[in-house]
Amino acid sequence: MSSPPQTVVKKEGVWTVDGPPNPSIPTNLLSRPRETVKLISHHHPSNIPGKSLITLLVTLPPNAATPPHTHGGAAVLALMVRGKSRNQMNDGEAFVSGEGETFYEAPGCHHVRGENALEGEETQFYAVFIVDDEHFEREGLGGILKLDAEVEENGG
Repeated sequence: MSSPPQTVVKKEGVWTVDGPPNPSIPTNLLSRPRETVKLISHHHPSNIPGKSLITLLVTLPPNAATPPHTHGGAAVLALMVRGKSRNQMNDGEAFVSGEGETFYEAPGCHHVRGENALEGEETQFYAVFIVDDEHFEREGLGGILKLDAEVEENGG
């Protein structure tokens, strides 16, 4: 069974998921915090010319959620460091990954749900991207996290 759709709203200039992460959370927690991202490394592997290998550390505070998004044609491998993350790709089922587990997003994947699956605890994972050099040089880090709502807002 797929997870219910999320409501995405813009608050103080930032797109966020609205509503509690689950029915046991009080409805006064309507605006969910967003992830923070830290660039760890950026390499140009000689065996994959024209590609960048980028590593990010993604931190999800308690109750955090990332609005639906894509990754600019990148392939992404996530390695859970701490906590649990609930994810849903394309029209697949939602799944939870915990410490030491991985999940993969193929190029063109639509990441429709990404959220901290633990109440009251922070979740962290490394996200390793393989992306076209040209795309990364043109768009930077913002180009590898394309929120659906931003694309719609900008007409396309």
